[in-house]
Amino acid sequence: MQIGLNVLGAERLYDGTVRPVLELAAAADRAGVDMISTGDHLGFDAHAHAERVRTHGFPFPLDHDWYEPMSLLSAIAAVTERVQLNVSVLIATLRPPVLLAKQVATLDALSGGRAAIGLGVGWQEAEYAAAGVPFDRRFGRLEDTVRACRELWTRAPAEFRGRDFAFDRFHALPFPEQTRVPVILGFAPSARNFARLARVADGWTVNPADLPSFADGVALLRETFAEHGRDPLSPVVQVSVSPERRADGSVDYDATADRALSLHAAGATVVVFRPCVFCAAGHEIPQFLEWAVELKNAVAGTTVPEREERA
Repeated sequence: MQIGLNVLGAERLYDGTVRPVLELAAAADRAGVDMISTGDHLGFDAHAHAERVRTHGFPFPLDHDWYEPMSLLSAIAAVTERVQLNVSVLIATLRPPVLLAKQVATLDALSGGRAAIGLGVGWQEAEYAAAGVPFDRRFGRLEDTVRACRELWTRAPAEFRGRDFAFDRFHALPFPEQTRVPVILGFAPSARNFARLARVADGWTVNPADLPSFADGVALLRETFAEHGRDPLSPVVQVSVSPERRADGSVDYDATADRALSLHAAGATVVVFRPCVFCAAGHEIPQFLEWAVELKNAVAGTTVPEREERA
């Protein structure tokens, strides 16, 4: 089991200042965390945002800062040495494929081959309208986007002809340092979605709303990979875990660890925690990182020190 941290909103721990988040990422890298992730939205229509809060419990206020993820990850790449760099998820269909391919290839080259990008289609039609991008047929456009990126990442000149975009004899360098950049799609678990994933991608990032059927989703994912001639145990399965809380509202770290371990047993390969919902201030981060890495080491069967009780 790998451990990831999603730093979305972590600036709250530092009086709203984003630069200390780079120090958090560097500390996580040194501690043994495997992945640093963030999220993506270009912006919101106020009505659509309110509706998402009402129907899905969307946890971010309208005035939340959404830093552009590829820029933030590039800054994190400069202060880390080993963590994978991830977005969960980048709304890929809001970006031209040639731009997205260039961004990912640059991040991979700058980081020494550490990009592992989660891609999705989002949920907000108003976001597409503001970007001047059609909202319909976005799932097919996402699959074409991944195919186009893979072409641009491996060939120069590159050629691609899809439903909505095409290029011929197009040179776009640098290539990524990795032979195959891991692409992890954020889809609802269905036969159709997993078939898309098996055709072009390398893993699944799970929406919290789909956790009640998680084990069934993993089984379907593995079955679909096998049907497409791919190793059924090869896909990354990335799951975000929120803190379990006691009656007084404090984080129950033991119960949270049990929840993470149960998801790992059901097929999660990467368990992701968001520090800003576990910690109240930046000074709590070192102990939080210790707990997260102890959990990873416990799964690996290594000896770990006895944990202190955490309030």
